[in-house]
Amino acid sequence: MSIRLVLGGWVLGGLLCLWPARPAWAVEPRPVSFNAADGMRIAADYYSPPVAGRGDAPMVMLFHSYRGDRTAWEPLIAPLHDAGFAILALDLRGHGESATTETRDRVESRDTKLFKDMQQDLRGAYDWLARQPRVDRSRFALVGASVGGSVALQYAAKDRSVDVVVCLSPGLNYLGLDSAGDVGQITGREILLVATEDERDAPYTLKKRTTGVQVKIHKGRKAHGTNMFGVIPELEPEIAKFLKKGVGEPTETTVYGSIKRHIFHLPDSGWLERISPTNMRHYSSPKEAESRGLRASKSKGPRQTRTGRRERGKGK
Repeated sequence: MSIRLVLGGWVLGGLLCLWPARPAWAVEPRPVSFNAADGMRIAADYYSPPVAGRGDAPMVMLFHSYRGDRTAWEPLIAPLHDAGFAILALDLRGHGESATTETRDRVESRDTKLFKDMQQDLRGAYDWLARQPRVDRSRFALVGASVGGSVALQYAAKDRSVDVVVCLSPGLNYLGLDSAGDVGQITGREILLVATEDERDAPYTLKKRTTGVQVKIHKGRKAHGTNMFGVIPELEPEIAKFLKKGVGEPTETTVYGSIKRHIFHLPDSGWLERISPTNMRHYSSPKEAESRGLRASKSKGPRQTRTGRRERGKGK
């Protein structure tokens, strides 16, 4: 064997030893894409739920900060996966792989309409995530950083099936999104607002607007949004624990509603076939639905007659 070959082997072996191994706990993403409700193409990473576990997995969607992208959530993925979640981390429009030249320019110019239109991204994301195998649509969480937190609160104000929301460095009016107004419309849910001491005012103002809000202020450090990861000790497992508690355990008392109406239906209701899949929402129990402002339907809906014709149930 030549000296050159031996030396080459030593060098290669040394380089491999120095190369950082991927952590054993790392969870591999599956890059995906889907259409927002208005047709814009959105890129995301999907992390399938663990194989082991009782029942289907709760769902969580993650929204990055201004000029960020979905990779900012990497430190949180393993704790969420260990907690049993199916995870979808988005590149919101104008950011990351969801950006076009036009939308990227609108982000740079801080076009407030573009940030309001991110609700279309979330609607498309929900439709995609809800179709995945082994997910429990009645257990649903959101996490956002900075303006991503504002996007999350705005969505939760409209979609009452959201069980729990976590916001890192929330604001009152980031880029035209009225979080103070949106959070006041969120009832029957758990909300965690996390910030460092220099950004404490907004979380406490938001807390006054509704019930179920917890504020966690970390003193002695300055960090914004996902930059708190690795700076605030134990923040990632703390978030995962809060979300797991907030979505609760699987149940066998699921009821169904529409994102557009304040009525819920039992599983045997004839009205369910009239609700489009993109509009259907799941709740863990009648009590949960009622706590969020929904009321039980007075009718079981259309029923099949002996002639094969459909007729409306009484009392609708």
